[in-house]
Amino acid sequence: MLHHAWWLLAGVVVMYVYDAVQLLYHNEVVFHEGRDGRWSFSVGSEFALSGRHVFLPPMLAPTRGLLRLRWSSLKAPTQAAPMRGLRAWRIGVSACAWPVLLVACLFAAMPAAVYSPIPVTLAWMAALYLAIFSAIMRLWRVRRVTGLSRKEAAGISSDALLCAPYALNIIRKQGARAGDRFDLVAVAHALLDAPERERLVRAIQARVRYQMDLEDLESERHAQLQAYSLQIEGALA
Repeated sequence: MLHHAWWLLAGVVVMYVYDAVQLLYHNEVVFHEGRDGRWSFSVGSEFALSGRHVFLPPMLAPTRGLLRLRWSSLKAPTQAAPMRGLRAWRIGVSACAWPVLLVACLFAAMPAAVYSPIPVTLAWMAALYLAIFSAIMRLWRVRRVTGLSRKEAAGISSDALLCAPYALNIIRKQGARAGDRFDLVAVAHALLDAPERERLVRAIQARVRYQMDLEDLESERHAQLQAYSLQIEGALA
């Protein structure tokens, strides 16, 4: 019985990781919070799967903030304007932290719960879904602050209820759906220190150079990409 319990836990981990993995387009950046509260970023793996780059968030930190944004070479980046709404968004998203942490702790106790008498196992299941329901209720309570539509909130909620391990990614999924709400340059100035912004410039310029290699040297698109490469450096300085 205990052997099967560990297999169940392994299945939970697999589903959790599968749901947490994000496939980024070439013009997407994920800002993520570190253990010390400082923010960093990722543009995903160097290799691409069907044209998208793999990003795996810290698996042992489901309560840390994450924000997935995009840049466009069709629009010239500008110097960062005052960032409005980001602090409120971070506070709203963090409202789900305690229920998500409780869900993680309950899953960690799953082998012992499954090996226990039936009343204990049923109590563990009830506690698990109570924690999930609490996270969903908080998600709906702050959805206007976090910018989620009813459809997006319903999608996250149904995922968590139909597949309990998906509830561990409730905080991350809110950040993955904020791409149109915030400007990448403004967020970079608000969250990243100067060395990280410099690293972000290099990462974006590398992606732009890859696109330039696909264009004719004399084409208008090549010139546009070349101009954007210079503009993003100034915008993030």
